[in-house]
Amino acid sequence: MKSSAESIHLDGVFLSVKYAMRRAGGGSIIMTSSVAGLRESAGLARYCATKGGVRLFAKAVAMECAAEADGIRVNTVHLVSSTRRSGRSYHGPAGATCRSTRTRSPKRGVARQGGQAQDIANGVLFLASDASDYMTGRSL
Repeated sequence: MKSSAESIHLDGVFLSVKYAMRRAGGGSIIMTSSVAGLRESAGLARYCATKGGVRLFAKAVAMECAAEADGIRVNTVHLVSSTRRSGRSYHGPAGATCRSTRTRSPKRGVARQGGQAQDIANGVLFLASDASDYMTGRSL
């Protein structure tokens, strides 16, 4: 049985795409997802499955739009909680606790996970602009 969260994550995205772009005659669809759609996380199996579903749905729609040559690009942005830094714990859906990790780049020191809201907004702005007119079916 589907929960209301699954309906929002999957059905909501499907219905939005179904009614949005064909009428507009082209453009950019940017679906928001989560890093949980890219990798597993203990205690978040249902959440990971729905967010992974959004990612694969976007890729499939991108291929269909490209085949139709209708000028519609489809990409996903995978958000991470801004509190997932410095190895601190965070709480996901249903109180599941996860531990974040940090990656080290030899040239830049410790890379931030998640970024600030403006970092995400800049990526979305790029995907919505003509500067990304060659990108479809990609995850940011």
